[in-house]
Amino acid sequence: MKQWRRHFPEFLLALLLALPWFSLFALGLLWLWQNGRVLEWALAAAALSLLGIPLRVLARRRAEARMANLLAGDYPQGGWNTEESEAWAKVVRLAAETPALDFEDRARAEALAWQTVELVARQFHPTQADPMARVTLPEALLLTEQVSQRLRRWVVQWPGAGRVKISDALWAQRMMERYGFTLLTAYGVAEKAWRALRFAINPIQAAAQEAQRFAVGTTGSMLGDNMRQKVTTQLIHETGRAAIDLYSGRLRLSSIEMAALARADAAGAEPEPPPRLLLVGQAGAGKTALLNALAGAARGHVGAMPSTGPVHEHLVVAQGRPALNIADMPPLTDPALFLREAERADMILWVCAATQPGRGPDSAGFEALRGWAGGQKKNRIPPVFVAMTQSDRLRPAAEWAPPYALDPPSGAKATSIAAARDAVAALLLLPQSDVIPVGIPQGGPSWNLEPLWARISESLETARLARQERLLEQGGSASLRTEAGRALGKGWDVVKTLLRK
Repeated sequence: MKQWRRHFPEFLLALLLALPWFSLFALGLLWLWQNGRVLEWALAAAALSLLGIPLRVLARRRAEARMANLLAGDYPQGGWNTEESEAWAKVVRLAAETPALDFEDRARAEALAWQTVELVARQFHPTQADPMARVTLPEALLLTEQVSQRLRRWVVQWPGAGRVKISDALWAQRMMERYGFTLLTAYGVAEKAWRALRFAINPIQAAAQEAQRFAVGTTGSMLGDNMRQKVTTQLIHETGRAAIDLYSGRLRLSSIEMAALARADAAGAEPEPPPRLLLVGQAGAGKTALLNALAGAARGHVGAMPSTGPVHEHLVVAQGRPALNIADMPPLTDPALFLREAERADMILWVCAATQPGRGPDSAGFEALRGWAGGQKKNRIPPVFVAMTQSDRLRPAAEWAPPYALDPPSGAKATSIAAARDAVAALLLLPQSDVIPVGIPQGGPSWNLEPLWARISESLETARLARQERLLEQGGSASLRTEAGRALGKGWDVVKTLLRK
């Protein structure tokens, strides 16, 4: 009663606003009764409901088609690697095979959520006796934080979510628990009595109204089933997505910790380092000339003798272009050095000269890269594409009048460039689109750098995800030395506290 007195003005206002609509319904039924139009109204309502049957069939087919698309994997998975995509496919299959939940069946909903988590956990830890426990406390806490943030963004969209107090919801729940059963029982008894009385008064009108009631009820049941199936699917999908983030290791570090680790990986760049593009190629392929062209300024010496020193890093910030940290490798002769640098790369730009007589080192390097990539199930491979330099030196050598159209080629020079591009793509087992011909003549403007920059820009998101997975693997667990330092620090804090006392 205290709650009733507190909210009496609101209840009274709601009643005053609702009375005109309730009275309109009652007066309409009274008018139909007085004018003998109840039968016509009931038949018309039943006919309209029956006309909605094709729409019901169409809606059900559309729902089944959407479910089939989900089962086929029609879901944005650009942020997942192979193992995570396999886990998601199992989650989607479980959602498609699970019958719809009843809204009041909370125990089954909880059991279904745990089943989804266990399904994902076994995908990532198939040989463990208790795969669901293969998480750390910081990961579990970070998952709670992220789910809470996601839930808050969903709740604030509800009308009145910022005004309704939890105490009001609890009061409404208590009222339903106290009076809800009685009211529903009274309504059921009154409704059955009215339907029986209606048959006694006018059986024909009552039969028409029952047909209309059946059609509307069937449609409502179908819509309710679709809603319950959608809620069930959403529950499994959201639980599965959270479990994939948890068991894949994506929650080892928060976004703030990831940014700090990325800065440390790039020697303290602020606020977040640009992607690391690894420049790879044979001696004389034109890597330095390409670096200078991308930077728009001289970053390395271009000469007859190739550089054989260590890897040189260049921060390239060109106007209107994405910032890059270009790592210029020495000539491709040491596969071990190349693979070590490839493991730290966010993108790999392979430089092949169009006039290169032998491509053995390029083929061997790509074979080593594919061998390394074959064992990377948990981490994605950085995007790899080829810049074919020295296109200006192809026959006819004396001709150089860009631009050139290559698909189809126009002229003898364009034909030579297209043929060299196709040969490089076939040798390295790459799609034709992954080989971008460029020309960087001495003393003249560069040609075809725009498609190369476009390919770099298209690969930025994949490069960011590759770096994120690499950093998670490197920094997800502290070293024994770090853990020992933390233990000593905490122990010293306890000693100081005891000494103060």
